[in-house]
Amino acid sequence: MLDDQVEFVEGWFKDSLPGIAVEEIALLRLDGDMYESTMDALVHLYPKLSPGGFAVVDDYALLCCSKAVKDYREANGITEEIVDIDGVGAYWQKRTT
Repeated sequence: MLDDQVEFVEGWFKDSLPGIAVEEIALLRLDGDMYESTMDALVHLYPKLSPGGFAVVDDYALLCCSKAVKDYREANGITEEIVDIDGVGAYWQKRTT
């Protein structure tokens, strides 16, 4: 997976993600731990997630993290099923239409 299409961006989410130069994401894996960092990542990256792509939230079991996910999904009309991974993380697949 580490090829020329993978880009690592350093810095705080609130500072580094607004200006990220990527148009489309196939797999969005979030590990923000807190409400604000999870929300920052969703706000700036989820709109770039390809239809049929996957959003994975490593710390979904943390109340602050799951609240950010729920708030973002509710505000944006996202209704795809959230699937538990291991009692801690969760994912959903972005609808294709």
